Amino acid sequence: MTTEFMPPAARLGDTVYWYNDPLAPQDPQLGWINERPGALTVSILVFSPGVGFVEKSSVRHKDDPSLRDNPSWRQWGCWDFSDSHKDILRAQQVSSALAIHHERDSKKAASNGAK
Repeated sequence: MTTEFMPPAARLGDTVYWYNDPLAPQDPQLGWINERPGALTVSILVFSPGVGFVEKSSVRHKDDPSLRDNPSWRQWGCWDFSDSHKDILRAQQVSSALAIHHERDSKKAASNGAK
C-alpha cells in the first residue's frame, strides 16, 4: 500500500526558500507563496538580486518523492519553509501545548476545589 505524499500546509504569503536543484537543495533564494495551484504545488515569488521578483510556478516541496522519480518536476525547483517561518511554527506548537496543559491544570484544580 502506498500513500501519496502531502506537502506541509502552506498559506499565501508564507516565507519560503526556493532551491534551483531539488536533488541537492542548497543556496536558497528567499520567496513568498503567492498561489496554490494544486494540492501538491505552489507558486513562489522569489527575489533575485539584479532582477527583482521572479515567479516560480508548479514548485513541489523538497521532500516530495516525485522530484526523484520524475525529472520533469525537477525543472521547477523545490521549496521549504524559511528558518524564520519554522521558528514561528515551533512557537505556535509550544503555545498550544502550554494552553492544553494550563486547561488540564485548571480543570483539575476546579474538581479538587469542588470536593
